[in-house]
Amino acid sequence: MAQTANTFETYDAVGNREELADKIWMITPDETPFTSLIGRKSVESVHPEWQTDVLATPVTTNNQPEGNDWSYDAIVPTVRVGNYCQISEKSAIVSRTQNNTSKAGRKVEIAREVTKKSRELKTDMEVTMLSNQAASAGSGNGATNRQSAGFRAWIATNDNMDAGGSSGTFSNGIQGAATNGTQRAFTKAILDSVILSTYNAGGNPDIFMCSPYVKTVFSRILDDADVVPLRKEVTKGQATIVAAADTYLSDFGLITVVPNRQMARAGAAVARNAFLIDPTMVTMGVFDDIMVNTPAKTGDTEKRVINVEYTLVVNNEAAHGCAADLFGLSAST
Repeated sequence: MAQTANTFETYDAVGNREELADKIWMITPDETPFTSLIGRKSVESVHPEWQTDVLATPVTTNNQPEGNDWSYDAIVPTVRVGNYCQISEKSAIVSRTQNNTSKAGRKVEIAREVTKKSRELKTDMEVTMLSNQAASAGSGNGATNRQSAGFRAWIATNDNMDAGGSSGTFSNGIQGAATNGTQRAFTKAILDSVILSTYNAGGNPDIFMCSPYVKTVFSRILDDADVVPLRKEVTKGQATIVAAADTYLSDFGLITVVPNRQMARAGAAVARNAFLIDPTMVTMGVFDDIMVNTPAKTGDTEKRVINVEYTLVVNNEAAHGCAADLFGLSAST
């Protein structure tokens, strides 16, 4: 039907009040599973170091004659490794007028920005520690910055890669990045291979951390012919279809699968790798914890800088494993 002539409507009116909810809705994930899992410890220098060692390979030929005139084994020294602390920061600047203006969803603009930037800083730290970033000692006068080697760069002993890939190496005090191989689909065979390798090396990981997409592929391991089928659960007379799996009872222990949304948010460079983790053998070293700084005023503004100085301490990389070169975001990326 046509509108009656001269109808006065909202499009014509002047003075209708606006409606703006006194709430700001944000669902961007800010959880940090890796950081929460590994815990933290204080470090007192920008280059914390530690030592690793191995036992000799067992032999079956260790038999000696009576009256043996002893000779002495050569002693292999420990390996000294370390990582560098890096400084990460977020900042915000707000005019005095905006800070004091009546607003919807927040009272003090700079306070909201500090909270938001702090959450962003924590997710930066999460993906940096999981990344394939090489360590860097940096150089003076701000020419280059110190960088902490990421978890992917550290893992070499139990590194399941595809063609063209190679593990990172520790040389001259610097942990180098791994070389990516050809990307491939995640499979049960890859997972089993990493678990076996890590077990043989002496590790006892109980966490498998991966991108959300890889977690969905893991759940489809239920469809493999050599897996005990699990399809539905009956509770109080109703059937529940089970289309996911959260734990994996391997030949060498129970593995809990932990999806990490930050790995997907960081993109393919991080999502392409999934990790077997022993939380007792890796930690975050904190030189200076997250702090909020208020720089000196140089204008009619409010300034804040949130920063932190930290590193990743991998006690012994052989305790962990990596399923590398995976399609981590989709079936082809």
